[in-house]
Amino acid sequence: MALLPSLLKPSFLDLADILLDPNNPRFAELGQDVDAVPEARFAEPRVQQQAFEKMKTPRFDVAELRDTIKNLGFLPMDRIVVRKWRGDPNTDQKYVIIEGNRRLAALRWLLELHESGKETFNNEQLENFNKLQVLILDDQVAPDNAKWILPGLRHVSGIKEWGAYQKARAVFTLREGGMSPQEVAQSLGLATRTANQLWRSYLALEQMRADEEYGEYAQPNLYSYFEEVFKRSNVRDWLSWKDEERRFTNAPAIREFYGWMVGEPAENGELGERKLPEAKSVREFGTILDDRTAMAVFRSPGGSLTKAQARFEAEHPQEWLPAVLDAERILAALSPDVLRSFTTDQLSAVQALRDRVNLVLLDRDRLLVDSNGNHKS
Repeated sequence: MALLPSLLKPSFLDLADILLDPNNPRFAELGQDVDAVPEARFAEPRVQQQAFEKMKTPRFDVAELRDTIKNLGFLPMDRIVVRKWRGDPNTDQKYVIIEGNRRLAALRWLLELHESGKETFNNEQLENFNKLQVLILDDQVAPDNAKWILPGLRHVSGIKEWGAYQKARAVFTLREGGMSPQEVAQSLGLATRTANQLWRSYLALEQMRADEEYGEYAQPNLYSYFEEVFKRSNVRDWLSWKDEERRFTNAPAIREFYGWMVGEPAENGELGERKLPEAKSVREFGTILDDRTAMAVFRSPGGSLTKAQARFEAEHPQEWLPAVLDAERILAALSPDVLRSFTTDQLSAVQALRDRVNLVLLDRDRLLVDSNGNHKS
């Protein structure tokens, strides 16, 4: 069997000659039958429009990709892969997307906005959107599984996504170069809110790096602590973040927080035990921050987050009920489409919740029955 690279031929095609795949495997996430549309009908306007509308659903994040292309132009760093459409031999040759449905949908969306007058692009931009460098797969020779192998290289083993710190550094660098928050977000395919949180978290780590006592410990692996801070409004407000000053302004609090993150430096230069041993500890810390008694336990010599939480829970025994009621309401509202599209992690979380509820009820029954099997009054 020939190697796949030898079966891919570079070419230029007009956008209008490329068909979205109405049997795109992504549509299984919407509860659709993956092989529902016969090949001969792919080019029908209604079939293409339905595929286009499916691609525009928020689940596939095409709007963010559309805005990135609008801002930067279409950059053919990863060329779209197509095959010849095996449809009507009496029409001009069309091609079907194998890899690149999101990019094709984003380009079509931009042209739709231009044609409706909602956006206006110059001739150079329109040429960029319409004349595409592609790779044409010789599917007469290629194995039948090529349409799964080629997308799988990108979406399964895939291009490794940047970690949060790398994304934040990119956002910071572009903003320092003069781009607006909105321009940065569009350029990187992010929501503006997400880009702004990345920027704040990066600046927070840089603030720690500039600290005389703790600066040497400010490594990228601590970045996620500050991400968690900005997700917890009470922790962020306690540290007094100010966008205009690009820093936390409660100096005593932030120094205390650094010590909990990395450990207090001892006289011999060694670091003590960390009271916040991992980034997710910030979430638990946020639950006790506004409780004076729990915070006194946490701050005390030998105090820990576990001990502080135990004190907090002892003094607030009923505060679990709203969370349980919220969970019940959320689960009751899940639609059939959402239930069908559960990821492995989502399913495991619901199963773990079910097992925990069963265990709690079993423990309660045991507590209510004495050694003779009689219910206690």
